Amino acid sequence: MAGKENSHIRKEHMSQSTLTSKGQTTIPREIRKLLGLKENDRILYEVEDGKVTIKPAPAVHELYAIFKPRIRRKGPPPTKAQMRAAVEREIVRRWKKKGV
Repeated sequence: MAGKENSHIRKEHMSQSTLTSKGQTTIPREIRKLLGLKENDRILYEVEDGKVTIKPAPAVHELYAIFKPRIRRKGPPPTKAQMRAAVEREIVRRWKKKGV
């Protein structure tokens, strides 16, 4: 019966890679292609119920476009470095909240 419970889940891709002594790994070519990842792209790791999902991180300019209508401040817009720092703080906050 256990097999039937998970029969609705379709595994489109299954690949593996090796973890180095520095904690690094190479994302297999087919996965990079599937996700549209290029050199120097940032990746988000989401951990939920013991499973990890990876996805491309939105670029800083994409995040700014999302939040621009909600930003009500006087003066110059935040720099990319300031926005990146704010996003990183939010990601860390969410990970701590989830106990990661």
